[in-house]
Amino acid sequence: MYKKDFDKLEKIPNYMLFFGNEFYLQEYENKLLDKFKNENILKMYYDEFDFDLAKTHLSQSSLFGGQSVLIIKHNKIPPKIEKLIEYTKDSYLFFFYYGSKKPDIFKKNFVRFFEPNLREKIFLIEELSKKKNVTITQEAKLFLAKSLEPSFLKNEIEKLSLYKEEIDLKDVKEIVFEFKEESFEDIFVSILKGEDFFEKLNNFLEVNDFKRFLPSFIKYVRDIYSYYLYIKNTGSSSLEGFLGYKLPYDIEKKRIEIVLSLKEKDYYELLKNLLNFELLMRNSDKNKEAVFWEAMAYLKNFKSF
Repeated sequence: MYKKDFDKLEKIPNYMLFFGNEFYLQEYENKLLDKFKNENILKMYYDEFDFDLAKTHLSQSSLFGGQSVLIIKHNKIPPKIEKLIEYTKDSYLFFFYYGSKKPDIFKKNFVRFFEPNLREKIFLIEELSKKKNVTITQEAKLFLAKSLEPSFLKNEIEKLSLYKEEIDLKDVKEIVFEFKEESFEDIFVSILKGEDFFEKLNNFLEVNDFKRFLPSFIKYVRDIYSYYLYIKNTGSSSLEGFLGYKLPYDIEKKRIEIVLSLKEKDYYELLKNLLNFELLMRNSDKNKEAVFWEAMAYLKNFKSF
């Protein structure tokens, strides 16, 4: 089923598979954790999965009163996971799948999340701004929705709410994009040109969590690869036809320049290695910051020309 169908359910099924867009995967895990916060919850992330422990937990509801809830997060299909369905009569099993291939388990009890569209992003902005008691103009909401990843919206709207109660487009550009629109772009372009980017990176890390950098850069590379394919197929010298809106001139010029400087094999190698680093940061027992700096060392040696 789709997200909208799941949202309409009066009763949540006792077992569910969630897969697709990672922003929604995290959002719906948080929603379920909040909904069942008074129940007996066990979380098993990646290599923590243990079938016998999972089975025992799901079987415990009648012994302790209330309900047992098991949340599994993994990028692979854990062995024998479907056998756990037998133990969900009075319990709940929620599996958040972060793998790339569509899983063929749990029959019809699944929700597939797609990347939020513009309307969904605006709705999310409205929800977040309402919680923070801040009013954002429609023009500013549209700009936020088109320019910012959903995973960043919560922090940025919180930042806006501390500024003043009524926010317009000028405020958004000054507060939110004073750093992102320029400095993110500058760092990314420096990396792809093979320039020394560590001073800019250190400036970024002074005010941002290092864990935000890699997902943002991966999205940037994916975006410019999409632009590359669009320009290659249409011969257009503008991105407006692809995006549906016009970027500021200097940003569009910079992106087209970097898009055309890369070859298809460059995009392939970059994304392959960056995704491996991101997976390591998410799943590995290694120090996440150490993995981050390994990724930065790889990027330091990247040359696009």
